[in-house]
Amino acid sequence: MLIYLISLVNDENEREKFTAIYRQYHNQMGKVDLRVLAEQKDAEDAVQNAWIQVIKHFQKVSEIPGEELLFWLISITKNEALMILRTKRNTTCFEEWDSVTEATNGTLDYQELVALFAKLPTTYRATLEMKFLLQYTDHEISQHLGISETAVSTRVSRGRSLLRDLVIKEGLLL
Repeated sequence: MLIYLISLVNDENEREKFTAIYRQYHNQMGKVDLRVLAEQKDAEDAVQNAWIQVIKHFQKVSEIPGEELLFWLISITKNEALMILRTKRNTTCFEEWDSVTEATNGTLDYQELVALFAKLPTTYRATLEMKFLLQYTDHEISQHLGISETAVSTRVSRGRSLLRDLVIKEGLLL
């Protein structure tokens, strides 16, 4: 990654800005990937790939306001984790096929859940992601969004209700 950083971010100020972003958000990105991917090494690979994407598109990153940057980084990280999941799913051995299909029957798979989250209005989606993916407290969420803790609780409750309705509407649970 250092080679990418040196070659793609030539300006010393940009390197310092990247370093600050890395230090601030790296652990949160790792936590998200550990929830998506079962193995530590896969989660580390996904985070590494996400940082490479950040470096490649650093000009865009520089233009993103601070409060939106975390969501952008988490989105990239989740996408990289999903790519690793897809690759792993495509390489399942035939001997393991029965155990894989038994494990997924009757449960909501991660990609389906991500697709349902994408259908939620932005206010509820952002609040739910902070609450359940990033494990922020209601107080932390209220500070990030500039709303009261009561409003956070209301958004979480309504978001969960909307998500439950979408699951039922899509017929994803038995």
